[in-house]
Amino acid sequence: DCLLMVSGKAVDAQMTAKYQRLKFVVGQGRGFGPGLKNKIKFFPAFIGSLVSAWRLISRYRPHVLVCFGGFMSLAPALVCALRGIPVMVHEANRRPGKAVRLIARFATSVHLPAGVRLGGVPAERQQDSGFPVRQEITPSAREVARHAIGIPAQGRMLLIAGGSQGAKILTRWVENHLSDFAERGIHVLCLTGSGGLEKEVRTPHSIVRFQSFCHQMGSAYSAADLAITRAGAGTLAELAACRTPSILIPYALAADNHQAANADYFVEAGAALLCSEKQDSELASRVFELLSDNSRLATMRDALAMLDATNRWEEIYHETVKRAKAQEELRS
Repeated sequence: DCLLMVSGKAVDAQMTAKYQRLKFVVGQGRGFGPGLKNKIKFFPAFIGSLVSAWRLISRYRPHVLVCFGGFMSLAPALVCALRGIPVMVHEANRRPGKAVRLIARFATSVHLPAGVRLGGVPAERQQDSGFPVRQEITPSAREVARHAIGIPAQGRMLLIAGGSQGAKILTRWVENHLSDFAERGIHVLCLTGSGGLEKEVRTPHSIVRFQSFCHQMGSAYSAADLAITRAGAGTLAELAACRTPSILIPYALAADNHQAANADYFVEAGAALLCSEKQDSELASRVFELLSDNSRLATMRDALAMLDATNRWEEIYHETVKRAKAQEELRS
């Protein structure tokens, strides 16, 4: 049995609605943000989250806790450690966040991206691990994927997925280049985010579709010849799983600038190109050049296949089951 703790944010509410067969509980916590005011507010909020976590752990009596970082992980991790419950922590990004760095000090095991290690933590407690990709992110043949999302099989296709922090910027960029897409016969699926633009622009050889959300992301990735996305760890794992070449635009305000580190790793592997938000004037030329270069796209797909092969996400699953069974035997 598995209980998942999520935040009270709207994005988590949307996610939990899709997985009604799973058990969710809303946790408490507050990020240790910049500035004196945020730091002062953190401590009373943290005390409240400790009390809440203690009650939650007492009620459900878990055999193992798996943390994925973020402001909500710290209190449950401390409570479980104090009560002798194994604590595993997973960091998906190549630049570990504050919560993970702290939890790693007392965690039973620490799962990190390949080649990433934390100073001050015994080597035997650190291991390479990957990022579990959603079951619905399954690669499919290009023609099948195009049909699934209503895009013609002929012509190049560009996928735009800027996330909540980048959707407006990239939506404007697409609107500014509608004539270029029509002239070149390029189809575009632009995900505009919650409450974003919803419309479709059709020309004889091009479809440009703006929609707030896509429930068939596996098909969207597989249908696209190229994607423009942020550089979150989950997005990169999905791009690799579906072999979708990309131009990455890291979110500059991401905590510890972790998206830049993620993007650099993909770029160095030859799986993506890098573009900053300040280089939006250069984005069009890069997109059109890359979409016309079959050899470069093929090389990028090969690099993505190599990255996907090293995504050892099963490691954390196997250890979770092993530790849960061991804890159950101790209690019996």
